[in-house]
Amino acid sequence: MRNTLKLASTAVLQSLDQLTPHKDGRHPVQQARQKFFVAARLAVGLCVLAAGPALLYLHGLPSLQHAAQYTLALTPLASIVILKTTGSLRLAQDLSICGWLALAVSVSATTAGQEAVSLSLLTIALIEAALTMDIVMVAGVIGLTLTLIVVGAASPNYMTEEALALRANVAMSVTPLMIYMAALAAGAILVEHARARADRRNARDLRLLTDAIGDIVVHFDRTGAVSSIVGDTHKAYGLETRDLLGRGFFYRVHVADRPAFLKLVSDAVSGGAPAHAVLRLHVGASQNASGYIEPVFNFFDARTCHVETKDLDENGAPVVCILRDITATKRAEEEIAAARRESELAMASKTRFLANVSHELRTPLNAIIGFSEMLGSKDLEPQDPEKRREYARIIRDSGNHLHEVVNSILDMSKIESGSMQIFPEPFSMPALVEQCCDMIQIKADHGQVGLLREYPLDMSELVADKRACKQILINLLSNAVKFTPPNGTVTVRLWIEGNNLAVSVADTGIGIAPPDLARLGDPFFQASATHDRAYEGTGLGLSVVRGLVGLHGGAIAVESALKLGTTVTVRLPVDGQRNPERTTGGTKIQVMARHGVGAPGQDVSHERAVSQAVGHKQEMVKKIA
Repeated sequence: MRNTLKLASTAVLQSLDQLTPHKDGRHPVQQARQKFFVAARLAVGLCVLAAGPALLYLHGLPSLQHAAQYTLALTPLASIVILKTTGSLRLAQDLSICGWLALAVSVSATTAGQEAVSLSLLTIALIEAALTMDIVMVAGVIGLTLTLIVVGAASPNYMTEEALALRANVAMSVTPLMIYMAALAAGAILVEHARARADRRNARDLRLLTDAIGDIVVHFDRTGAVSSIVGDTHKAYGLETRDLLGRGFFYRVHVADRPAFLKLVSDAVSGGAPAHAVLRLHVGASQNASGYIEPVFNFFDARTCHVETKDLDENGAPVVCILRDITATKRAEEEIAAARRESELAMASKTRFLANVSHELRTPLNAIIGFSEMLGSKDLEPQDPEKRREYARIIRDSGNHLHEVVNSILDMSKIESGSMQIFPEPFSMPALVEQCCDMIQIKADHGQVGLLREYPLDMSELVADKRACKQILINLLSNAVKFTPPNGTVTVRLWIEGNNLAVSVADTGIGIAPPDLARLGDPFFQASATHDRAYEGTGLGLSVVRGLVGLHGGAIAVESALKLGTTVTVRLPVDGQRNPERTTGGTKIQVMARHGVGAPGQDVSHERAVSQAVGHKQEMVKKIA
């Protein structure tokens, strides 16, 4: 039985809600006033409509006077229509009050002996005037009521003295009661106005508080839908109230955080204890570097608390949530974590630097010290002049090696600090490649590595720093020859690619493992570097190349795989135009793992570009050492 009544009341309330105007953000009190205004007048109007057939059956066709009074009795239904169409409760109340007053005046003026009906109608009008919370309206109804009483108590020609005396007694009895009712209504109105002012003051203080601390305060129901929002802090993020009400807030939560949000509301409702979670909320959109529109999510610290609903209706919001924007804190944490990772990488680089440099310095220094002591000692000095010249040559080679190591470290330091300067000038790149290849030829012959050169002779001049380009070529060729086993080949290619000149150095060497590709170009890093490594070097060659290419505004790409060789491609602007902002770390290396069964060192990705750039009629230089 209880459930049946509950379902019936719910159905009635839903029906009443359909008759009230639907507007977003209606105050709950205003919503309740509209709903029960409709309920009372709908009940009265339906009763009047139901009484119509019975009156016709009992009294026959009504007179014009009675038809007008019956029409005035239907004024409550007209007030419901006014409320639904205009949304103004005050206008609907004014129409209803006027209808009751007009009906009271009509009954008092045309129907003898119906003073009780007239007074009842005036009492209804007074009650409705009191519900408007307008003292002026109450005063007007009281004034009209007293006027009707005075007029009724006057002495008409057709009334007897006994009737006049009876009306005078009624007037004297009813007038104080009406004044007392007016006083009660005025007092109730003043108290309601004071309560409303207090509510507005509290709402204002809460709104100012939320605006001052910058938090968004929302109320959720049991399903996680937003029922109301306190303050206008959300508008600072470009969000309107209608964007968050209902399921709007849920749809703005990041998909990955929605389970956490639902659990947050569920824990607050069931457990009663405050709950906490970090949510990402969609607050806008921005255009990325590629021109695509991407959503913007801010991090919010959401804290929910259960609200006791014993004194509230069942449809109340049982959860209040305070959202605090912690995006800046999250960004700072990410920056701190990134700085920590950079610090760890720097420490690792420092360790590698000490290991590599100590190895590169200790070996030649030992040779210099040892052989110089032998040459400086009469007992240890060899008598054979050829042997002494060999010792001197070893000392010279060791000194040159130390000189190269120190120069590499200084160049890398200048590049990273931004103090390295380049001086562009026009020059022939094929001629520079020839010169560099001739310098590396001895090392290639010693390692039994073939050096292959493929490029046209009549290429346009390149505007760049000639010394820097020479160092780029020397470093790339040295690395290619060093990591290529005997009977392998190193191929140098040149071609024009749009506004860039491309230089490719491909070898058939040992290649680079995929895990090491991502770290290429880091200072002092060598692929699979160990203290007992088989290949000498500080790991600065490719780092210097990366920095010099970056200073020219160029690009560098590496394609490699274990036992499939390595191809390094450098692209430099032909006209020397580069970005005015120089990066201290150099350009980023584009790495790609090599796949396929092609011959090691074959530059498949640029084969077609080279063929188009060279042409069949151009003279080719093709030398195999």
